[in-house]
Amino acid sequence: MTAQWMTGMRWIGPLRMAFVGSLLLSFLALQGSLINRDGIFYVDAARALLEPAAGISGTSFDWQFLSLLMAGLSVLTGLAPETAGHLLNALLLAGTCCLLVAIVRRRLPQAAWAACLVVLAMPAYNGYRNELLREYGFWFFCTLSFWLAMRWQEAPRWREAIACQLALGIAVLFRLEAVAFFAALMLWQAFAAPAGQRVRRVLMMGCVPLAGGTLAAAFFWTGVLPVPDRVTNYLVAANPLRTLQILNEAGSRMSEHVFPFKYSREEAGFILFFGLLSVIPVKFLKMAGVFVVPLAYAVVANPVRVALARWQPLPWAFLAYLLVLAAFVTHQFFLVGRYVSLLNLLAVPVAAAGFALLMQRFPRWKWLMVALALLTMAANVVSFSPRKTHIVEAGRWLGANAHDAARVGVDNARLAYYAGWRASQAVSLDRAALGAALAQKRIDMAVFEVSRKDADVEAWLAERGLKGVRRFANKAGDAVIVAVPVPAQARPSITERSRSNTASME
Repeated sequence: MTAQWMTGMRWIGPLRMAFVGSLLLSFLALQGSLINRDGIFYVDAARALLEPAAGISGTSFDWQFLSLLMAGLSVLTGLAPETAGHLLNALLLAGTCCLLVAIVRRRLPQAAWAACLVVLAMPAYNGYRNELLREYGFWFFCTLSFWLAMRWQEAPRWREAIACQLALGIAVLFRLEAVAFFAALMLWQAFAAPAGQRVRRVLMMGCVPLAGGTLAAAFFWTGVLPVPDRVTNYLVAANPLRTLQILNEAGSRMSEHVFPFKYSREEAGFILFFGLLSVIPVKFLKMAGVFVVPLAYAVVANPVRVALARWQPLPWAFLAYLLVLAAFVTHQFFLVGRYVSLLNLLAVPVAAAGFALLMQRFPRWKWLMVALALLTMAANVVSFSPRKTHIVEAGRWLGANAHDAARVGVDNARLAYYAGWRASQAVSLDRAALGAALAQKRIDMAVFEVSRKDADVEAWLAERGLKGVRRFANKAGDAVIVAVPVPAQARPSITERSRSNTASME
């Protein structure tokens, strides 16, 4: 039986296993999950593209390549835009996992199966499988570009060089940060190319961005095309002088209100700067999970230069993206975990090498290591917390009973989404602002989430002259409350619908 199992695994191979395993994990992660808030805007944009008369003015994203793909797949297959988006994301992430295993198999064949396990279990990006995001396309085409660059290194032909840069160009359509990897590839060749060929190879790795950048600059300079707002924002964030100005202003405010001593006030800017930068390694290590150990072991077991040289150009890409994150966090003063996840993805080959070395060095602990990786894999996609069915139920009730979306306020955009409305149709505010909007008669109905720990909601409603006419709760006790002003209860348009469709709040 064991021999047959081993034969079957060899026939499947680590690449097929990574691709199929990734699709299965995405399927499991999507069971019972709600759409994420960013996903709502992508779906809205896709719907707008499918309805030319509506235009896309209601959407707030100017980088809408994912929505365009979702709309196109929806037309071809008849799937709803949300379903089309999740299918695209699942395929793109499965392709990313397959490419990472291919990279490891090319440079360290004996670690291919370890790479398959690591790539499917690393929490950094596997934890987002249930969300509709642009990152999946960004990850896939960046990884494809690096894989093509490795093939080009073995046989430096123009075909592979152009294909590598075109893949990275598609990644830019998903996230503009991918532009930094053009510089990473050029720097890689500037230092790694043989003497006498460096200029030629740098140009081979940079001909597309150099030509494209020159053409775009000419269009923007002459006014033929307007500079996209997103590009302007990124240029501002990349300006070190502007960053220093922001840090100095914030440091001055901190020195006045936070630091009690003179000497700490003088260092406020440095404390803020290095404190912000520390967010990057903290999130990187946290999202690596148990794979921090093989990552560290891979570096400790071999000289750093040897450990990194095997995976070129990934270390250059890692450095380039680290600088992008540093510019972002010092400009915006926050950093979302999924932005850092690409660093973990680029570290997968090193983690896989370390994992294989650990299993070879400590064979008695091999199955325990595998079990920990499998438990991590399951924890990424399986949740035992109660499902938020109350949000879906409340949204559907709104779609059936509230006929004017503009007169309804919500504190969660998903409520409007499951009502069948676009994000811009309902008034989206926090709970306090919803109460004020009801008092000012800007809306007729407010719908907001209430945690099971929020015991004073009844008092909050009474203080503002509001009354709940409908309550939707899940098994954990979290709820969604539909509230209206008390005087408005006498109006048939609200009261009769409430009595015919619902009961009073329990």
